[in-house]
Amino acid sequence: MKVGIILTPDNRSKAYLQKIIRNKFDIDEIILLDDGRKITCTNEEEECAKIFEFNLSKSVKEILNDHELKYKQFSFVDINNAELIEYLKTLCLDFCIFSGGGILKKEILRLSTKFVHFHPGIVPNYRGSTCFYYSILNDDECGVTAFIMKEGLDVGDVICKKSFKKPNHIYVDTVYDPHIRSETLVEVLKKNLLSNDFEKQKSEGETYYIIHPILKHIAILSCE
Repeated sequence: MKVGIILTPDNRSKAYLQKIIRNKFDIDEIILLDDGRKITCTNEEEECAKIFEFNLSKSVKEILNDHELKYKQFSFVDINNAELIEYLKTLCLDFCIFSGGGILKKEILRLSTKFVHFHPGIVPNYRGSTCFYYSILNDDECGVTAFIMKEGLDVGDVICKKSFKKPNHIYVDTVYDPHIRSETLVEVLKKNLLSNDFEKQKSEGETYYIIHPILKHIAILSCE
């Protein structure tokens, strides 16, 4: 099984990469999409992340270099960039972990490589955007679904689902999101994905859209 990962310069990629390193998973191809943007965190966020065993103080590139990991770098953050797609064609990866960079369009989805996404909600009940906040409000918990990406909104075949208690802090986006998605990544990388033992999603479900700031604030207050 040949597995790659596409990283971007954000906290989620930092958590993904550090969990991969800590668990000594072999990744065949590491790709870094980096347009030079700077991701800053408060001291409080950095200390909170340490509780979940990942470090936010260093960039993704610094982490890669510190561990002497070989990677291919592109100077953009766009998953659909033609240069990236042409490069992926040369790799013949079975699976590629997607950490961000936009919504995958038809051309990249038509590659033989299957892209694995870690969605912030349990599908099909929580498809769409900002689902962590809706599930905190509705169920007092959060969930992550790993699935194979395909055309359509969060409708791919499911690899696994994991439920988590809601956080006991306010850093839902910057710390808790990277933490529980990366924990789900660990579970996926322990599997033999070539078995294709995936669950077909039911067509019915619930789709959410970007949460209203007041509802988001209420959800965050419930975590304190």
